[in-house]
Amino acid sequence: MSKIIQYSTIGALMSGHFAGDFSLQNSHSPTLFGLGCSCGISGELTICNGEFWEATAGESLHQLADRHLPFLQVTDFVAENSFEATNIQDKNLDQRLAERLAIKNIFLAVNVKSRFDELVIRRPQRDESQTRTVKEMSDAQQVDTHKEIAGQLIGFWTPELFGRISVPGFHFHFLSDDHKISGHVLSFTAANAVVDYQVKQTIEISNPTSEAYSSLTIDVAKVDELIGQVEK
Repeated sequence: MSKIIQYSTIGALMSGHFAGDFSLQNSHSPTLFGLGCSCGISGELTICNGEFWEATAGESLHQLADRHLPFLQVTDFVAENSFEATNIQDKNLDQRLAERLAIKNIFLAVNVKSRFDELVIRRPQRDESQTRTVKEMSDAQQVDTHKEIAGQLIGFWTPELFGRISVPGFHFHFLSDDHKISGHVLSFTAANAVVDYQVKQTIEISNPTSEAYSSLTIDVAKVDELIGQVEK
């Protein structure tokens, strides 16, 4: 798969469309890689080697049980390019990649493996009612700081131009090597890391077909504000 496959958009998610309109297939490629969220944004999803891991505050990391999702972004990932990096962090990874190729206008699938000196991740609280807003989810989320933790960042680089389709810049989720810790990455630092990446020329988007989505009001200015508050 030379393309990114995406179900729904970050704009729709930020506008409150959390319903699990998309049903996963029963089988997946062993190289499937990506991220998403579960219904009601009750969990952050990390997809690694075809396995779907759900991270929810107050719960042990587990493989996804409910196969109906509101947002998903995946690709088949086989590293085409790789480099070793020193003193890497969320604030300079784009510069390290830009030393190797022009990233301003392209999509990338990116995998960073390391024993991270510090990693800050967030996990949402489960919401059985599925009635809360994105802001309410964000205000109630659990934020954890981990030191000396081995694992990988799984995610994408999206050009600013496409910032209402996907999170602009880097969007990473984390999965520890022991499959015990995961979540949405807020920041990271590592003395040494291996960075693998693939250029993705195509992004294929499937929008929800429900009436709720068709009638959804998307306030673009508010979407931009929420992305900055919630995803960064």
